[in-house]
Amino acid sequence: MTAPHDRRPIIWIERGALLLLVAYLFIHTMPRAWMHLNTDFPNYYLSARLARESVDTAREYEWIWLQREKDHRGIEAGVIGLVPITPFSTLVMWPLTILPPLTAKHLWILANLAFLVPLCWLLRSMTGLAYRRIAIIFAFSFPLHRNLLYGQFYILLLLLIVTACWATLRERDATAGALLAIAAMCKVFPVLLFVLFLRRRNWTALLSGVISGIAALVISVAVFGWNLHRTYLHQVLPWTLRGETLPPYNIASASISSALHALFLQEPQWNPHPWHSSPLFYALLQPTLQMLILAPAILLIRRDDRTTQRILLEWSALLTGSLTISTSPASYHFVLMVLPVCVLASILLERRRYVWLILLTVAYLGIGFPISTPAHAAGLAILLYTPRLFLMLAVLAGLYALLWPESVSAHSTFDRTQYAWAAGMIAIAVLGIRTTLQQERAVRQEFAYRIPSPALLNASPQRAGPDVAYISMTPTGYRLTPPRGDALRDELSFTAADGHIVFEEAAVPHSSIVDDKIPRAILVDGREPMLSTDGRRDIAFLRDHRGRGQLMLRRSFLAGGSADIALTPSRLNVYEASFRWANQYAFSAVEGSHPPTIYLTDGSIAAIPLGLGESRYPALSPDGNWMAYSHLDGDAWNLWLRNEQTGATRRVADVPCNQIQSSWEADSKTLLYAVDCGRGLWLTALARRRVLP
Repeated sequence: MTAPHDRRPIIWIERGALLLLVAYLFIHTMPRAWMHLNTDFPNYYLSARLARESVDTAREYEWIWLQREKDHRGIEAGVIGLVPITPFSTLVMWPLTILPPLTAKHLWILANLAFLVPLCWLLRSMTGLAYRRIAIIFAFSFPLHRNLLYGQFYILLLLLIVTACWATLRERDATAGALLAIAAMCKVFPVLLFVLFLRRRNWTALLSGVISGIAALVISVAVFGWNLHRTYLHQVLPWTLRGETLPPYNIASASISSALHALFLQEPQWNPHPWHSSPLFYALLQPTLQMLILAPAILLIRRDDRTTQRILLEWSALLTGSLTISTSPASYHFVLMVLPVCVLASILLERRRYVWLILLTVAYLGIGFPISTPAHAAGLAILLYTPRLFLMLAVLAGLYALLWPESVSAHSTFDRTQYAWAAGMIAIAVLGIRTTLQQERAVRQEFAYRIPSPALLNASPQRAGPDVAYISMTPTGYRLTPPRGDALRDELSFTAADGHIVFEEAAVPHSSIVDDKIPRAILVDGREPMLSTDGRRDIAFLRDHRGRGQLMLRRSFLAGGSADIALTPSRLNVYEASFRWANQYAFSAVEGSHPPTIYLTDGSIAAIPLGLGESRYPALSPDGNWMAYSHLDGDAWNLWLRNEQTGATRRVADVPCNQIQSSWEADSKTLLYAVDCGRGLWLTALARRRVLP
């Protein structure tokens, strides 16, 4: 063993490095984090604040709806969005929502720094590493700096996972299961760690996890309502598992999913020239690679080995494998690698494998280090900009190498359960190949109708004279395109008729409706304006109260009409509407916790549900003969038509992606609509389709 005096230079080097890293944290990172909201703290904060204010949060996952609520509260953030965050994870911000957003972020940053204290104690208790070395591992973590800068959630998530691991080592199985369930309710991928309990037949931890997960879900539903969770289960979760809740071709995420999207899947605006356009190759590789990477972490778990080192390696391998196959990782996710790195470092130091320790250090720094990616990387060169993926695979290989010899010496052959698990994983991969291929082939049917539109999100297309006007997402907010003047606020909805464009400008404490021909607001506290087409200049619009919409009418707005008439009862929460002229309205609305459906009304009698199932986005044709709408089928909204004379319906398209916000062109035969096929969830492009002969 090395004498104490021989280690003094190393100790002083470690202390010096730690001092420099802490100085960097407080001189560089903390001021930037402290002075600005940045992303993603406002997403969590606003969701919790809306719930505390008893706002109907059923539409929180809709980009423009949430932007409007952000603007009404004066939160200084460019673009805000809840996708793919779980509702439950935002509840941690509830106590902070009594404070202004930036003050709340200050307290959240301080709380995250405080979380590091129990984390260091737990990691030392489990691995035996000195505190200064654990502190160096944290300080060397660029993802830690990103968590503080963005006000993210992952330091708390790391605390939950590390505490669950510590509880397992001390046979506090019920505590371990409960903590892991809370982690999985906050961020979905920790649910894979329950495989540890299944493989080890730790039924106490498993039962505790199930009960705690159900309790957390009940709390979340009680706070946010069932409709928001229905949206999460039907759309957000499936698209998250496919890696398509955010732009899927963004190779900066360095995930298997983004690399394969960029290499093999063509998309007209975002990826027009992949290396080899082949949905078949993508479908074969995506599920297969994910399963091959994760399989050893599952099959190498040993129920009869309860040693501390074995359990720590199994937790580290499954956590690292989960992060490696994650479909949409961001840099701040990888603060979770602190646990595997501490485990590996303690083992390598114990065995005096210093060369391997240096390689681990290089890999750890590379995993967290930000890599700039060119705007138009193409071909196999894409892989040069995903070093994190290969470094994660290298660390994972090291974990498997440490687990494998002990497994072979203790078990020369697989037992029956291992064969069963292997068979199950093969079946899952085969099913994944089949469903992925069907999906990707079907998605590409929609590309033939695409209208070129450069923005990240393009919403609510309408014909405005010779142009197709729409709402587009920009880094600073949403704007009407083509632009109308120099907008200083978000323009979140609009309508065009008879040479007028009337649009919504969102501000504190509500939106205003502005006519582009009149330099003033024509009404306040309204959204989604609709002009009559009969020359009377009536305007219909939606007015919100605590997130619940009501359809309103103002007659002859150009002549100074000011009396607003409510067209729908307060029991209905109106999402969107279509209006041709007085006494002819169609709207989608929710009653209670039921799904949205479409109603007809003439403003004088009770609204009549049309029996179209879960349906939204009605659009009445100019000739009055047809209504286009979107119907939810599985996890996608598809276009349908309803004959207004006979009530007969027919489907326009059957694609596994969303076709929403349709409007008619003047011929009453052609639809403009927003579609997210081949893109991120609700990050829509524009399309035009002739639907009638």
